[in-house]
Amino acid sequence: MILKHIVAALSVALMTAQVLTEAVPVKAYKRLLLPTAPLASDIGGAHLLLKNDVDSSNPIKNAYLLLSKPRDYYAGINACLSMGDGGYIYIPGSSGASELVSLLNNNPNSQPEVSAYSQFWVYNVAPGIFSSCLAVNKNTGNTDWIPCSTQLPTICFNSVMRRVFLFKDESRQVKVNTPVGTIQGFLGIPYAESPVGNLRFAAPVPKTPFTSVFDGIRYKGICPQTAKSNGVVPAILAYLENGAVETEDCLNLNVYTPSLKGPDQALLPVLLYLHGGGFINNSGSLIVFEPGNVVSRGGVVVVTINYRLGMFGWLENIAAWGNFSAPGNQALRDVILALKWVQTNIASFGGDPKRVTVFGESAGATLIRALLSTPSAFGLYQSVMGESDSHNIPAHTPQSAAQMATFFLQELGCLATDLACARAKPVNDLLEAQLRANVKMLAAEKWTTYALIQRPTADGSLIPADFNVMVKDGTYNKNANIMWGTVHDEAGYFVPQIFLQPVPIDQAASALEYILSANRTAQVMASPYFHIDANDNDAVRNMFTKFGTEYYFLCPLRYLSRAMAKHKPSYNFRFNRGRDLPLVGQNYCSSSTGRVCHAADIQPVFASGAAIPGFSQTGDDARFARQIVDRLTSFAKTGNPNPQAGVPGVESMNPDVTSVNWVPYDDTNPIIELNLESSVSHNAENDSCTWLDDVFLYDFWYQRPKNPR
Repeated sequence: MILKHIVAALSVALMTAQVLTEAVPVKAYKRLLLPTAPLASDIGGAHLLLKNDVDSSNPIKNAYLLLSKPRDYYAGINACLSMGDGGYIYIPGSSGASELVSLLNNNPNSQPEVSAYSQFWVYNVAPGIFSSCLAVNKNTGNTDWIPCSTQLPTICFNSVMRRVFLFKDESRQVKVNTPVGTIQGFLGIPYAESPVGNLRFAAPVPKTPFTSVFDGIRYKGICPQTAKSNGVVPAILAYLENGAVETEDCLNLNVYTPSLKGPDQALLPVLLYLHGGGFINNSGSLIVFEPGNVVSRGGVVVVTINYRLGMFGWLENIAAWGNFSAPGNQALRDVILALKWVQTNIASFGGDPKRVTVFGESAGATLIRALLSTPSAFGLYQSVMGESDSHNIPAHTPQSAAQMATFFLQELGCLATDLACARAKPVNDLLEAQLRANVKMLAAEKWTTYALIQRPTADGSLIPADFNVMVKDGTYNKNANIMWGTVHDEAGYFVPQIFLQPVPIDQAASALEYILSANRTAQVMASPYFHIDANDNDAVRNMFTKFGTEYYFLCPLRYLSRAMAKHKPSYNFRFNRGRDLPLVGQNYCSSSTGRVCHAADIQPVFASGAAIPGFSQTGDDARFARQIVDRLTSFAKTGNPNPQAGVPGVESMNPDVTSVNWVPYDDTNPIIELNLESSVSHNAENDSCTWLDDVFLYDFWYQRPKNPR
């Protein structure tokens, strides 16, 4: 499985990441830290040497670590040992070392670190007589006997085993000195104080610097999301969350890097991921979000974060509370604080704070829309990549958010102005009350759909106005590089959750009335664009999918992109290929149907199709994942998803990428149609989108009549 081999890269060497393991009590963490773990500054530059095609049928046999600081032979061996390397590299005679030489010469991500040298010490190749030692020569492909006192970079075998399921190996660890203190391992790093007590529903408070070495060798808590009434769900969730358990002390992040930089070495682009889940579930430690393949193939640093969910993250201020007590938009404030942490600390992990791309899917992409609307955050990132944001659904108004808060407090048994009451309630009481309040809010505003009941609020301060208004006014973040898009059959994901079986044709109107008023349903049914095919035995659900996809996702994105193109064009995409999420039953959206539904893009983006035992990523799946990863990392490096001359990276050697010029958005509505063989289309669904633009109108106009068109 490919994630086992990710960590034959620096994922174990530098991050000690894991895939599946049971939770470990917090009090046990200290006993797992190795007192001999070296400081990254002492190593002086540690870099992954790995050719990763993300194909799980091609096991990675050799993934080396390059320690770029010049040392004599014995100092190099000791440096390898300090990183837990007890393996051997077999160099078969003076004409061998071909694979290692190939990695040294043909790995674009490591070229800056190897270009100045022709010879490299290799760990555990025994010294010869007369103080001569064996070095690999990347120019000749041979091995050379040279004086052991020669100062050269060293290559370690990277022999540690991958931690999977019940096997947990903490033998490979490294420490980094950061502005917030010394961190050992790169997982579960808190960026904020625990949001409990008076900090529940409050703005996040930056974490106090560590006074001792912080244990970052295991994933830490994920934010509360499953009420006890959900039964077995928490146990399954812990399995998929790499053993992390739910707790309010969840504002932490994970850093994945292929390179710890030495002095004067160029820093790498940074990608910060915002997970989806309708703002009510998931976390940054979910297995399918583990980005080892993105990191090792793309030569980038990836950060995944947790932000508060549900009413913990979106309890909007009621005037009687005062702004200080509950400022609202807590989850967005969490994200902003995490971005500030990245600005301050990411260079210690090899990342460049001047090249930060925020990417996210579904609710994570909705957060990106909020970031583009939040002036105080504009300087914290340079680029964004959003997948499957329902742009049609506007932000909460202060009034609708307060209504949601009132429903929630009522279900808690608290007075509408009694924030102290809500802060005193047990976590499970809040989760149970949230479930009941959501039902009330959906009845009041069914057009928002159950997927975005909780969401950002255009409060007039943190978020000055709804995004579409800021686009019209030109007050959104016009400097950001933007890449965003949809999957081909977005709304199909929600169909089996609403309609378990095909719906009779004579019930088509009632099906649409699940999300629309009767009058608006009649408009859709009378239009020529969303007709019912009498020869289709699943015609109603298919019509629902087409309408939901275009109305909530594709067409409003097209409209906004056209308006934004006069300031700075975006790069728009549509996934016409994807992968079913593992362990999620979606017969209507299974890959065998040909539909590419909401969330089908997650595994290609992370190249994580072999993340769970029993699943693989081979052949065309791996080929497609390579294309997506290469486009994403090219965008992170330059703000352009097309490879640029002189920029290191494997993307410039991928014909699936270089053969298609992805053009920026303009009035011809160009979209790259992502598939095994991608192409650029123009004016996709032009007629139906134009009808939605001009006649039916989007909810950010129809439900918000004060918003200018």
